[in-house]
Amino acid sequence: MKAPAFMFYTGDFLSSPDVQLMEVHEVGAYCLLLFNSWQSDRPGYLPDDEHRIRRTARLTTEQWAISRELLLSKFPLAPDDPTHRHNPRLVQEAMKQLLKRERLAANGRKGGRPEKQLLFENNQLVSHNPPVVPQVFPEKQLLSPAKQKLSSKKQKPPKLKAIVKASNFSFTTSKEVERGEGADAPALAPTSAKKKNPIPTLAEVQAYAADQHPNSADAQTEAAAFCDHYESNGWRVSGKTPMVNWRAAYRGWMRRRAQFQAAGPRGANQSAPPARARTSPKHLDPTRWS
Repeated sequence: MKAPAFMFYTGDFLSSPDVQLMEVHEVGAYCLLLFNSWQSDRPGYLPDDEHRIRRTARLTTEQWAISRELLLSKFPLAPDDPTHRHNPRLVQEAMKQLLKRERLAANGRKGGRPEKQLLFENNQLVSHNPPVVPQVFPEKQLLSPAKQKLSSKKQKPPKLKAIVKASNFSFTTSKEVERGEGADAPALAPTSAKKKNPIPTLAEVQAYAADQHPNSADAQTEAAAFCDHYESNGWRVSGKTPMVNWRAAYRGWMRRRAQFQAAGPRGANQSAPPARARTSPKHLDPTRWS
């Protein structure tokens, strides 16, 4: 594939002694010859035909007669083909591009690995990859006695106690500690949790009532009412706070017994409900009013 462009080094071009001697139309003619030679079948080469070269440079016959020697010196005859002229610098740039393309293609076939060295011999690309020598890393060793003196801390072998401790080390999870299964599980101290007051039965309340009020005939009845009341609200004081001591609650129940009897079933501040209106059907006799 022909390269679409070439590297044009402006510094080298302007500093050339031949370019510095050229007139304006000669510089333009030289650039046209360079561009057309790059677009030829062999980049950097032109046919050895002065009439064609003059027309390619777009010079008149009079201008060509004056500039012929200077322009043809930039395109000498090719050593391998006397029928063509070439520009040595442009041929060199074409060869550099060819080498780069072949190198990239070779690296692409190898998976992108760059080649170590590229040689060009007898117009043929030769790639040379030296054999890969496996890198051997030295094993870790203790510092020499001379270097140990320079070090602030000398290297010492591990203590036997630390080795035994490390070999006997075992992990114990928190659940194993709670169950007491770990080998080194510490004995857990008993926690001072609050003891829950058990819910009493009716027989226990009646027995306690008989012990507290042996001469009272209503002690057993109040014990049953006490159990029914607190069982209905889950043994909670005022329906909110869990009961801590049912015996103390029963003693308070019996102290407030007189207040409950005086207030009645509807409380002290509630009056009796009004009598209901008569709801029986009226008599069929319209003359009877009731």
